[in-house]
Parts: sequence; C-alpha cells; structure tokens
Amino acid sequence: MRGVWVGLAGLVGIGVVTGVPSAWAFARSARRIRSASDVPETEVGLVLGAGVRWDGTPSLILQGRLNVARDLYDAGKIRRIIVSGSPESRGFSEPVVMRHHLVSHGVPADAIVLDESGVDTWRSCVRAAGEFGLRELTVISTDFHLRRAVAMCRRLGVDAHGVGHHAAADWRLERVAARGVRREFLATVKAFWYSR
Repeated sequence: MRGVWVGLAGLVGIGVVTGVPSAWAFARSARRIRSASDVPETEVGLVLGAGVRWDGTPSLILQGRLNVARDLYDAGKIRRIIVSGSPESRGFSEPVVMRHHLVSHGVPADAIVLDESGVDTWRSCVRAAGEFGLRELTVISTDFHLRRAVAMCRRLGVDAHGVGHHAAADWRLERVAARGVRREFLATVKAFWYSR
C-alpha cells in the first residue's frame, strides 16, 4: 500500500512540476496574444532570433518573424525594432543578419537596434527590461513561442503583448512548427522554474 501512495505522490509531483508552468504561461499571456491589426501600438517591437542559414541569410522561421515586424512597422504599430539574437550563429551575427533583412525590405536602418546578447528568450527579455529600460513592448516571434516569451517579459515588469508568425501555415515549415510546439512544453517548464 505504501508503494501505491509513493507512486501517487510521484505522479502528483510530476503534474505540479510540468502543469504549473503551462498554466503560468497561459495566465500571464491571456488576452495578450494579438493579431497585427489589433495589437496596441508600442514604441518598440522585440524580434527574437531563430537561426541563420549557412549562407548568412535568416532561417525561414526567422524570416517569418522579421516579416511580421516589418508589417507592424509599416502599419505604425511599432516605431523601433530591437533584433535580439546570438552574436555567433553559423559564423554570423544573428542581429546583423536580421537588420540586413529588414533594411532590404524597406525598414530604415536607424529604426533598428541590435541586441547581440539575446542568446535565448530569457536574456532577450532581461536586456529589454534592463539595458534598454523598456516598460512596454510588442514581442514578435513564432506563434507557438509567444505565450512563454510574453510571460517571461511580464515576469520582469514589462507590459508585453505578442504578435506571431503562423509557421504551420507554410508547408515548408510544418515539421519545424510541430517540433517547436513539442519543444515549448519543456522550455516553459524551464522558464518557470529557472528563469528568476
């Protein structure tokens, strides 16, 4: 009988460790995941990195995020764009690649700010709140990643909304999007328990 109780306690523990983070991310991002048309205007949009190809161009996932940022900028929803990512992605600075893509698609270079310390979502949010002193922003990422990103920025006192690129709508990204959804479960657990 003791073994049954130990087993049940273990299951409850696992449920708490994995379930609470998902509930936290959902609650902290509730009503904050918006479309490009209904997101509130903010001064800054924060684009989170997603990899660079071997030829120095943004990955397809990252292109999607950058295209959302450009559309928000063109619509006047944001006035500046922070591109946040690794300084070393396949031999390239991810933020520099991101800036080049945006400029080549009509965004003025002086509207773009580089953050080469954003090697993961938490550090990008920390930099936005600390180094850049932001108290509100629009997070721009892939849709499956938005809840965690918005929740993390809000944990740091930033009034964040999110607009996402719907990767699964692109047949070239269906498998990547499916992997991303699975990865988000574990990443959310880590974000809740370790990003403090």
